[in-house]
Amino acid sequence: MPADVARIAIGAVLVSAGLAKLLDPRAASSAMETFGFAGAISWLALGTLVVTELVLGVAVAAGSTSAAWLGAVVLAFFALVLVGALMRGRAGAPCACFGPSSRISWASAGRTLALAAACAVLALL
Repeated sequence: MPADVARIAIGAVLVSAGLAKLLDPRAASSAMETFGFAGAISWLALGTLVVTELVLGVAVAAGSTSAAWLGAVVLAFFALVLVGALMRGRAGAPCACFGPSSRISWASAGRTLALAAACAVLALL
């Protein structure tokens, strides 16, 4: 039962992150420029990111161990990307992590790493 609650909660976080980007897709696409994506490529990056979060979120909530492992890997990668941006002096720049108003910070990197760890623990349950 606790594992079911955890997988639904983690899945919901992933789905909500994907949906939050759709609240203001223009701003979320602009946030992709923070990570080096510009023009049409920023829209492609945003679309790929949204689809990835939605699919992983639904699959994790449905109980897929493979999706939980993949979520752990993807989120760990995202955390590394955020740390890289911080190391390049991009603190405070838009990241669209949880919607267009999200900003790069050590807290956002830590939150993303915690979500990666939660997915890994979930996969082990």
